[in-house]
Amino acid sequence: MTLLAVLINIVLPVFILIGAGFILTRMMPVNPQTLSRLSLYALAPALVFSKLSQTTVSETDFAQIVLFTVVGTLIVLLLSWIVARVLRLNQSLESAFMLTCSFVNHGNYGLPLVFFAFGQDGLERALIYFVTGAFLVNTLGVFIASRGHTKASTSILNIFKIPMIYAIAVAFAVNATGFAVPDALFKPLQMAGDAAIPVMLILLGVQLAKTSWGEQLPLISAAVSVRLIGGAVVGLALASLMGLTSVTRQVCVVEHSTPTAVTTSILATEFGTEPEFVTGVIFASTLASIATMTFLVAWIG
Repeated sequence: MTLLAVLINIVLPVFILIGAGFILTRMMPVNPQTLSRLSLYALAPALVFSKLSQTTVSETDFAQIVLFTVVGTLIVLLLSWIVARVLRLNQSLESAFMLTCSFVNHGNYGLPLVFFAFGQDGLERALIYFVTGAFLVNTLGVFIASRGHTKASTSILNIFKIPMIYAIAVAFAVNATGFAVPDALFKPLQMAGDAAIPVMLILLGVQLAKTSWGEQLPLISAAVSVRLIGGAVVGLALASLMGLTSVTRQVCVVEHSTPTAVTTSILATEFGTEPEFVTGVIFASTLASIATMTFLVAWIG
């Protein structure tokens, strides 16, 4: 995969939607919290349900991808916590730093990238990573985001206020039992799910238009380094340790090395956990990933 192919087929479409949100906010008042709640409580759960209930992957591959996603995320989470402690960040910034380093853009960035690089087989495996990552960001991610301003017990309870975890549980049940969801119900859920990614990207553009993060560039650079370089190193090492091979290895490593998840900006906005810093890391890591992901895909492809 060449740099030009990545730019034209993956990065450019993403930045067109980000730009739309940016320009819209410059032209009229836009409330980012309204968009974040729309995504968090409606569109994202619909996306996960519509994808998970339709996927077909072998039990072995399924288990390997889930294990890789969970363990890999926890390792990077630990790494980011160590770096945050070394930098002596306050609790709110520490939570934001851990969010941006640990949770990747496995959906609107990772899925098209994997499909372009590894075809339909890769895409089916990427969906498993996507669903597992979505579960983690909407459980562990919610806890980390909300701990910056609430007690630990309240943070744990916040997990159960997010409908994503219930969408995942129902989708698993539908997939396992082979239950045929009526078209009258599935089609609107699928339509809502299809709207999730562009709304998330437009939200990012809205936040960028309201954000000034020049003074945070050193800390943003540190987070981007942990996310892109640390994530790739951890992914390659873990894949080797688990004995992953072929397309499963390729998909897991690539997904684990993608830039910071747009969802983290939604969580940061919802819980007031340094949203300007989080937005800066999302933007910077996405730009920097042009180089890192091109190199990585060419290397393991």
